Amino acid sequence: MLEQYFSNSGYFEFPSFSVAVFTILLAVVLSTILALTYKFTYREDNFPNKFFQAIVLASIVSSMVMMAVGDNLAVGFGVLGAVSIIRFRTLLRSPRNIIFIFMSLSIGIATGVFGYAIAISGTILFCVIVTLLYYSPYGKMSPNKIELDVIATNTESLQNLITHLKNNSFNFSVVRIREQENGNTRYTIEVNLPPDTNSTLFFKSIQNIDGLTDIRYDSRDNVEQL
Repeated sequence: MLEQYFSNSGYFEFPSFSVAVFTILLAVVLSTILALTYKFTYREDNFPNKFFQAIVLASIVSSMVMMAVGDNLAVGFGVLGAVSIIRFRTLLRSPRNIIFIFMSLSIGIATGVFGYAIAISGTILFCVIVTLLYYSPYGKMSPNKIELDVIATNTESLQNLITHLKNNSFNFSVVRIREQENGNTRYTIEVNLPPDTNSTLFFKSIQNIDGLTDIRYDSRDNVEQL
């Protein structure tokens, strides 16, 4: 049964039900392998489950679109017009995440045009290379650089903050000082957090310092207020 699928290298004008199901299932299996590789090589806290699902689901959508379009130019323009009215507002700030989504779409495209050998070999090689990079020196996480923005009601509270950062061996520097109308001072401090630092516990410890108010931090992907 499988031979009839892999031996056909051309388009089906209208794929049969069995061919369509096999194609979509293959896309699901390959994209799931891709998503598991992403999870295995993910080093940060709070694994994004929704992004894991997006990797799997994106291949299904692209595979269906490619099977529906086939080599029909008119249908292709129709799909392009339908997609153009959809506004995608989700931003992928990490280049690595963009590559994984693009790879998932590529799996769907390859299976959708019935290039099963390309889809399988490409997925295997991609996952192997990702795993090798994970264990290479380039797979190590770099320090998480953040900007800590606080209002100190007195000099003692600022000194307590600096002492706290020094005691935990955090590299930091004060990059901006602004006087407030009420007499308080707002400090912007750039801090390099080691890769193994629990950011949630770090910010809770900052919040426990007396005399600090309106505590904010600006990280790579988000802005939080405590």
